[in-house]
Amino acid sequence: MPTNLCMVKISDFTRNELKSPLGKVYPDFAKIKELSINHRIISIGDICTLGILAIGIRPHLAVFDYSFMRQKLGNNEVNILKRSFENPKRYTNPAGTLSDVLLADAKNLLDTGGAVLIDGEEDLTAIAFILASSENDIIIYGQPNQGLVIVEPNKKIKDKIGKLLSS
Repeated sequence: MPTNLCMVKISDFTRNELKSPLGKVYPDFAKIKELSINHRIISIGDICTLGILAIGIRPHLAVFDYSFMRQKLGNNEVNILKRSFENPKRYTNPAGTLSDVLLADAKNLLDTGGAVLIDGEEDLTAIAFILASSENDIIIYGQPNQGLVIVEPNKKIKDKIGKLLSS
């Protein structure tokens, strides 16, 4: 597993700002089927990825860490992810940070697709993939107790994230 020595530490202010959804919130996976026709789906998080697989869609890129809400997934869920994504690329991303290596590699990861297994916490990795994404991509992640956030990357959202990261 690559060792990422450089990390972007996310400030408390930025982390608080990122608690608000970066896209539109949907209560279930229904919208994803429609979006998957004309977009590459990038799923961030184990439950999000499992839900997308359960509706018959294989994400172009899936990012997961074998846990949900800081609890380890059950063996069945882990096995589904392992069967669906046999050779995930591995990155270290400690909680509250964003790996510089992942930020630098995000565009290439989006180009090649597949899966990324995070040693640490995958939540903030959505930022790297939103910044590196094209208009053909849809980034999906879970919003606790609300549903799924669907981010359609555009200049406005990328500028917002850039300003948050520079704070």
